[in-house]
Amino acid sequence: MQFNGSDFSFKGGAGAQKSGSSFGKRHGMKLVFAGLILILVMILIGESVFIVGEADQAVVSRFGVIEKLILNDGNDFHQIYADQLEGEITLSDSVQKTYGSGLHFKMPFVDKVETYSGLLYTYVSSSEVVNTAEKKQYYITTYAQWHITDPALFSLKLGSMNAAENQLDNIIHPVIVQAINRMPAADFISNKDALNAALQDGLTAINRDMCVRGIEVVDIQIHRTTLPNANIESTYARMEADRAKEAQALRSEGNEAYSMAVADADLEARQIEADAISKAGAIRGAADAEAAGIYADAYAADPEFYSYWRALQALKSAIDADATLVLDQSNPLFADLLKFIIAE
Repeated sequence: MQFNGSDFSFKGGAGAQKSGSSFGKRHGMKLVFAGLILILVMILIGESVFIVGEADQAVVSRFGVIEKLILNDGNDFHQIYADQLEGEITLSDSVQKTYGSGLHFKMPFVDKVETYSGLLYTYVSSSEVVNTAEKKQYYITTYAQWHITDPALFSLKLGSMNAAENQLDNIIHPVIVQAINRMPAADFISNKDALNAALQDGLTAINRDMCVRGIEVVDIQIHRTTLPNANIESTYARMEADRAKEAQALRSEGNEAYSMAVADADLEARQIEADAISKAGAIRGAADAEAAGIYADAYAADPEFYSYWRALQALKSAIDADATLVLDQSNPLFADLLKFIIAE
């Protein structure tokens, strides 16, 4: 009995050990299963959401069909070029357009997301020879600032940055060359307003062509202008002639201004002199009139004395030391002169 009891006790311990091991296995399987479920949930969440950065745009497609566009805030590309984009897929009701960065949702394992930068890119052309309206040649390098404004059209029609650069090179440079071909050399070199107006017209033509590819060019400019060696001397000679012509025009204007100033001064001096002479004549006339009045008053007071005094004045002004005077004895001066001679 004791042996059996001991035996019974030994068998009972092994059974409990076997039961504990089975429980641990079941608990471990539950943990593994929970972990797998958590992983699947995380994968499902990861496949259901995506983040679009502030400088990015995205295209969401399902089985190769574009379902959604996520564009930058303030992107008015489709409104500006609505006429040119008529009939394109991104203007259809089947494509949803969303604006703004952040967290977005998609159908997991079905939807595909492609992200494109909305930042500006710089295009620089190679150096090419262009002719102005007078057939003068210049080497120019052009540059442009552009960005992707419709990533769906960009993906469908270009697909890569290299293809976009090649397309821009095929369009931008010919447009600028044609604009310069219609301009005189003087306007191309020194008239920035005329050049910018021509480039603005070219920019409009470029965007009419590039908008259907999801690209907008925001600026084009002449990056560098150099002269072929054969044209340098003639251009310098023309510039010297232009400067000499301008200097001569300035000298002529200065001489004309000087002549006008001298003429005005002479006219003013003559006017002042004439006014002075007129005033002096008036003063002299008034004085003569006043003197004549005084003489008349004196003559009226003593006519004989006045006559005698006038005769003396006439005699003083008429004779000198060598003069010979013939007087009649009845002349009033005869007696006075005789008295003077006797007194001598």
